[in-house]
Amino acid sequence: MEISEKQKLDVLLAQLHERYDALHKMRDRSMQFVLWILGLGLGMAWLLINDTALTCLQQVAITVLLVLLNITTLYFVYAIECGFKTNRHITIKLETILKLYEKDSYGINEPILPTKFSHKKIKLTGHFKTLYAIIFVVFITLILLTWTNPCKNMSTDSSGVADTKQTETVN
Repeated sequence: MEISEKQKLDVLLAQLHERYDALHKMRDRSMQFVLWILGLGLGMAWLLINDTALTCLQQVAITVLLVLLNITTLYFVYAIECGFKTNRHITIKLETILKLYEKDSYGINEPILPTKFSHKKIKLTGHFKTLYAIIFVVFITLILLTWTNPCKNMSTDSSGVADTKQTETVN
């Protein structure tokens, strides 16, 4: 089967468009997921700082839940990142074939895309590294809140001191 140059160009452009669309969707999906986790973390933090003291068994159970949730969250975001990297490498290959990084390819004295866009290595401040940092901060904060348990000091103890203070305030 013989394919004309025009058809080859059409295939390359269609593939490039599909890859750009997929890259945007992957970034959006990962961001939406992490925002959902952040909201869940804020809700959990609110419960932890609310007027309820936790028993040691509850603290262990919450910690196990948080660790498992952290692992699955990181795995989910990592899976999206792997797909993103694969798609990005294909995009760079297509852009290179289309000479988007070369000077004078399209009748202008500079490349259409900056050469730095063709680098496959992702910076420290990249999208997914930032998401991992957010996930890390949320889960570390929740584990600290679980074990420091700010409500423990406000709860009633066995000596009944807190009950006496409450009764005096009411009278």
